[in-house]
Amino acid sequence: MQPASDPTRDRLLQAAERILLDHGASALTVRRIGAVAGLNGTLVTYHFGSMAQLEGELARRNLQPMETAWQQLEQVPDDIEAIVRAWLLPLLLPAAFHADGRALPVLDELAAHARSELREDMMRAMRAVAIRVTARLQPLLPHMASATLAARLRFIAGAALGPPPRGQPSQIDGDQLVAFAKAALVSSRS
Repeated sequence: MQPASDPTRDRLLQAAERILLDHGASALTVRRIGAVAGLNGTLVTYHFGSMAQLEGELARRNLQPMETAWQQLEQVPDDIEAIVRAWLLPLLLPAAFHADGRALPVLDELAAHARSELREDMMRAMRAVAIRVTARLQPLLPHMASATLAARLRFIAGAALGPPPRGQPSQIDGDQLVAFAKAALVSSRS
């Protein structure tokens, strides 16, 4: 295994991310990654061992900035908008290698098409933050049933992903998304 800062590894990861953003996971092949990177596709196996390990590294690099930002969830004031902002804005972060793309669609593609272990790891991370957000919001929405809150949060998370094509950061405005989420949470409070 090569060091994480190896420029060839980064080129391969950049190429894989570009393919995911532009064409989806079904287009992700060793040969195509090599072609987009301008390298021999066999370097995927050399540098990562397998496509599954490349996908895992790409998922880690796209999820890590979100997880870092979510560490602040417990420090934000007990205010619906502040909590929602701390949860949602990291979902709009740019992709790890392509600032013109978003990390969440990369993760969504991987979650939908990757091996089950990677999918479970990513879902576990997302569930953990959902539990933390729910715990912060539930006391502020005392009349809302837990199941209703969970359903609304899933719907809001889907809005953060956005309709296809999902690659462009400019498609979703963070302030509009926060306003939508707050309205979805406080309307009829039941």
